[in-house]
Order: sequence, then structure tokens, then C-alpha cells
Amino acid sequence: MKCKTFLMAGMMFFAVCLSACSPSDSSVQQSVNEKLTASPGVTAEVKEGVVTLNGEVADDAAKTAAEDAVKGVSGVKSVTNNIMVQAAVPPPPPPAADTSMRVDTAMTK
Repeated sequence: MKCKTFLMAGMMFFAVCLSACSPSDSSVQQSVNEKLTASPGVTAEVKEGVVTLNGEVADDAAKTAAEDAVKGVSGVKSVTNNIMVQAAVPPPPPPAADTSMRVDTAMTK
């Protein structure tokens, strides 16, 4: 019985030490924000080591770069990437052919 109590106390002490050793959400948030300075339009929220990315970027490469930058931060357990990629703007249609000259020419003949 004494051994069991000692073992339980040891496990509780280890759990407390382990949680005290991990960085706080506020320090992780600060490090994440520093990494995201190269990603304008992207914001992050940290909760229990889980980073949630939000915002809008121009392309998939920027979305991936923001996620990769944050994954390397100490204390980040996982990343939820909710960043939206801006829709590509379709090119304008080609100008309509000027048919007024053809109509005028045809009418004069």
C-alpha cells in the first residue's frame, strides 16, 4: 500500500513538472506573431498549444508558408489552418471587334 501511494505521488509530481515545463500560451502567441510578420493578412490564436490561423492570402504558397513557419515554434502542439486563398481574378474579356467600319463599308456598296 505504501508503495502504491508513493508511486501515485511520484506520478502527480511528474505531471505537474511536465505541465510547468511547457511554454505558456501567451509566450507561444508572441513567438507565433513574430513568425507571422512575413505573412500580412494572417492572424493567429493560441489555446492550449493549438494554433488557429485565420486571414486571407494571395495564393496557396503563402498559406503553406504561414503554416510551416508556425509549426516550428516551440510549444506548438498542432496547427489549424483556416487561411483563405483569394479567388483568382479572371482576366478581362478581349475588346469587342469594331464592326462599325464593316457595316459602313457594306452599306455604301
